[in-house]
Amino acid sequence: EKGELLGVLRGHKRGIWSVRFSPVDQCVATTSGDALMKLWRLSDFSCIRTYEGHSASVLNCQFTTQGKQLLSCCADGLVKLWDTQTSECVATLDEHSDKCWALFVKDDTVISGAADSLLCFWRDVTAEEEAEVIEEEKVASEQQQELRNLLFQGRYAAAFSLSITLNMPYKCLTVAEKILAVEDGTNQLRSVIDNLGLDEIETLLEYLATWNTNSKHTITSQTVLFALLSSRKSLDFSSNPKLRVHWEALIPYTERHFERLTKLQQNSTFLQYTWDR
Repeated sequence: EKGELLGVLRGHKRGIWSVRFSPVDQCVATTSGDALMKLWRLSDFSCIRTYEGHSASVLNCQFTTQGKQLLSCCADGLVKLWDTQTSECVATLDEHSDKCWALFVKDDTVISGAADSLLCFWRDVTAEEEAEVIEEEKVASEQQQELRNLLFQGRYAAAFSLSITLNMPYKCLTVAEKILAVEDGTNQLRSVIDNLGLDEIETLLEYLATWNTNSKHTITSQTVLFALLSSRKSLDFSSNPKLRVHWEALIPYTERHFERLTKLQQNSTFLQYTWDR
């Protein structure tokens, strides 16, 4: 009321561009030409947090989500969203091509204005994204339970396809071993592969390249590879460039396993010859 000086906030190394008071706490945010944004406690005028991440002058800032987050805009056109408690940059909004000068917050909408003559409207979709994550986790949990049920019921063909869908390479390996353990397992596996889509075939090739690096899984990986090459799907392989990189990844370890088995066979033949003599 009297216009008296109550305190000085010291810490920035270059000029201040903006000052914003928190709507809920006794603190104030400042932005500066030193590419930093700082949060200050008004009770003793000390710096609580420093927000680092901009590469040019921070020209403006605004509190949002009831003071829990801070928005800042920069001379390089970037708008950043910060967590006020952790100083972590939650999101970077890259749409402007010149200095971003203005920020306005209304409910869940943010408007940014820049020297590129653009006004960008941004909407907070955090709730929708969280709902999507929860729904995806729910679906994944249900599918994993379905996979356990299929294995318990001995329905290995369906379990093999589902393990590929769920991106579980070593569960898929276990299922493949169970299929190959039964009578006529290779033909059953070939029938399963015939019903796979191209994306699933590509995923299976990635799994094979991983399994093939371990000599413990050589027999299973090579048997699955044989079933894959002798399936009807093999007619599409040569015309699909996406699959070439996976075939090339299989070659070195396949050659190594072949040399190892060839040497083992030679040694066993020599041992048998020695024993017969």
